[in-house]
Formats: sequence, structure tokens, C-alpha cells
Amino acid sequence: MITSEPLEIRELASQDEQQAVDAHNLMLVEDFEFLPTWSADEHWEDYIYRMKAGRRGEHVPPGWVRSALFVAFDQAGELVGRVSVRYELNDSLLQFGGHIGYGVVPEFRRRGIAAELCRFALNEVRVAGVDQALLTCDSTNEGSKATIKKCGGVLDAELPEVAHSGGPSTLRFWIPTATES
Repeated sequence: MITSEPLEIRELASQDEQQAVDAHNLMLVEDFEFLPTWSADEHWEDYIYRMKAGRRGEHVPPGWVRSALFVAFDQAGELVGRVSVRYELNDSLLQFGGHIGYGVVPEFRRRGIAAELCRFALNEVRVAGVDQALLTCDSTNEGSKATIKKCGGVLDAELPEVAHSGGPSTLRFWIPTATES
């Protein structure tokens, strides 16, 4: 593994559109939405507004929770990943998704970026009052399992896959968010 250089992690901005859409389209091949709930029919500024409103807990659709989306850039200004933060859990997120979900653009994987995104998100939920964060991943996703464990994740359960028949099971991990004294 190559260690990542310092990242700039922040909310989406107007100037991020091309890189973010490119990452979204690239990762759709892996069945991963880099831009959750985004549609090509939606104006970019409207999407940014929705994401920022969601972080404030405004205009949250029924069945959803207050959440935020952050993007990460390397020193060269390349978009390398993103992390979604859910500040609370509903029944669905307790089974799949949890408090934190991250994705790294394929060409930037195995550099410690996922762990840096995870640590950023753990601090974000800690500040919001979450004592333990739930993270989930497919049982076949060795990279995510390693990242979650590296960030202090303790396996809680393995759930059979119900959303996609024949797919891998889901692993549930809890990570304490309190910082060491």
C-alpha cells in the first residue's frame, strides 16, 4: 500500500461538476453511485443545494435521515474519493449502509485514501454526538474490510444478502468515535 498525501476533504462545489460526474460514471461500472441520488437530468447547482440542505437536516425525504456528502482531492487537485455521512440511523441503515459510506476512484485505491475518508467521517459523526458508528460492507470486499478494521471496526454480525439474490452477505462493524485521551 502507498500512503496517501494530505487530502482536501470538503463539500461539493460548483467547480467539481466535471470531475465528480466523471467519477460517478466510471464507478457505475462497479454498481457504485459516487454521487448518491444524482441524476444527469438535475442541474449541478440544484444537486449541491440538496446535499447541503441534507446536511442541515432540511428537505430530507420521508424514510431518509440527515446526511452529508464530502469529496476528497489530492495535492494536484484530482478528485480521488468521496464519503457519505449519515448522522442517525433508520431501520434500513441499521441493516445496510450504516453511518458512513465511502468510495475511492479506482486509480487512487490502495493509497490509504479510504482510511483517511473514514477517519474524517468518524470525526464528523462524533461531533454530531454519535458515540459508535456503524459501517457495513460486502463480505467479499477485502479492501473495505481492511479499511474498517484499520479504523477500529469490530465485527458485530454477518447478514445474509437479501437485496440482491445470490449476492454476498453484508458485514456490520461498529467503531467507537471517542478520541483517545
